[in-house]
Amino acid sequence: MELFELRNWFAHRLCEYLREKDEEALKELLLAIEVVENGEAQAEGALEDFSPFEFKDGTLRLKEGLDPFTMEYLKEKARRYRELLCEIGEDFKPAYEDKERNIELSRLLFSKGLYFELHELLEEIWAGEFGKDRELLQALIQIGVAYYHLNNFNQRGFELLIQNAIELLEPYQGTLYGINVERLKDELKEALKSQKPVSF
Repeated sequence: MELFELRNWFAHRLCEYLREKDEEALKELLLAIEVVENGEAQAEGALEDFSPFEFKDGTLRLKEGLDPFTMEYLKEKARRYRELLCEIGEDFKPAYEDKERNIELSRLLFSKGLYFELHELLEEIWAGEFGKDRELLQALIQIGVAYYHLNNFNQRGFELLIQNAIELLEPYQGTLYGINVERLKDELKEALKSQKPVSF
């Protein structure tokens, strides 16, 4: 399984949980995290088709011979997801179609370095938004993707998306959905020079 497939597998389940509080998605995520953290977990055939794992005699294990880069990727993903899930707790309020709640959760994802997941969460809301907030949502998505590119050493992609996000945010002022837009624009301009994370 390629890294982008691993990325998508994790992100889709996390976003299903954040949007709908899908308990099956959470169960699969927690099982995958346990296997990555401990090397194995007791299971009843669950995730046997997830390619980094193998199922034998009631135990789900990491496959032997996974390359070090994939192992490091899985460990980092498990750590960040565990941290996020612990922070939101079992009683968290899912986003559903609530724009404000989706933005609130996307801000949390960004703070945890889950930039691709931010994109996945907000894109569905953005696709159905044809009002005044469409470009705001697009800017937030582009900020997430920009930092995803930066983490993958794509400096040019980072710069282009940050510049575009600044342009998209230009018409907005004040505080929207808990975001201080003026401060965000200033931080984005600074990020073009320093690559420092912004806070939105």
